[in-house]
Amino acid sequence: MSQIPRSLIVVGAGVIGVEYATMFSALDVKVTLIEPRETFLDFIDRTLIQEFTHQIRENGVDLRLGSAVANIEDKGDHVQLELENGRQVQAEMLLFAAGRIGATEKLGMEAVGLELDHRGRFSVDRKTYQTDVPNIYAAGDVIGHPSLASTSLQQGRVAACHALNTPSLPESPWFPYGIYSVPEISTCGMSEEDIQKRNIPYEVGVARFRETSRGNIMGLEHGMLKMLFSLKTRRVLGVQIVGEGATELIHIAQAVLNLKGTVDYFVQNTFNYPTLAEAYKIAGLDAFNRMPTPEELLENGLSQT
Repeated sequence: MSQIPRSLIVVGAGVIGVEYATMFSALDVKVTLIEPRETFLDFIDRTLIQEFTHQIRENGVDLRLGSAVANIEDKGDHVQLELENGRQVQAEMLLFAAGRIGATEKLGMEAVGLELDHRGRFSVDRKTYQTDVPNIYAAGDVIGHPSLASTSLQQGRVAACHALNTPSLPESPWFPYGIYSVPEISTCGMSEEDIQKRNIPYEVGVARFRETSRGNIMGLEHGMLKMLFSLKTRRVLGVQIVGEGATELIHIAQAVLNLKGTVDYFVQNTFNYPTLAEAYKIAGLDAFNRMPTPEELLENGLSQT
């Protein structure tokens, strides 16, 4: 790009579309983000998406959900787009970010009997990353979700060790998911919707970045950390963060999750002052104050096992 456009249309509110839309918006570009579905980033906790939606709209992103693109015309000095609901949008540039397709067409996989899906992706054993042909492995975006550089690196390590019959530690069950939008989103573990589907009794703890001293120093008006805990075991089930430094902060949650830590960890331990990580303490206390003690659980007939 020789210059930054004054206006931009982004079609597709997936991870990539959201990242580019919010980055350009941060550069004072007038951005319209279009998604044919009524919702977006459905794998993220809905509370977090509500917070995120409020922030990006406040930052100037025109978010239009629930109507697909009917027509696109290049008018020379601008692009004109028409939606199925009849609305029209004009901008200097248009970015189409509605899904990724694996660059696998020319690999000739049909010659060895391997079939790819409609997006050119492989089906693999998620423990070894072997395809249906045992001596062919696949890792990264080309096997689908989560399509992260960090998880792809781990997948490649596991695949290489298995292929070379080299002993190796298995992957950790919980990994951090990072979306580098403005503001950042990062999660680890289950969302509140996941927990509800499994009928797990749980409690929620929430901290706003403005409640921390560091947040006040930085002048942060937005940003939140949400933690989910099991009522029976007190263990951390999931953590979701939106706001400044979310993709860095999430690693505390990842460590506690994988080590099977409980809400008590956040209450008993000291966090540096002033830091945004102090939000863990605030959210932990928020949940702790509403959670029954182990003795109360036994009285109510709920076992901690």
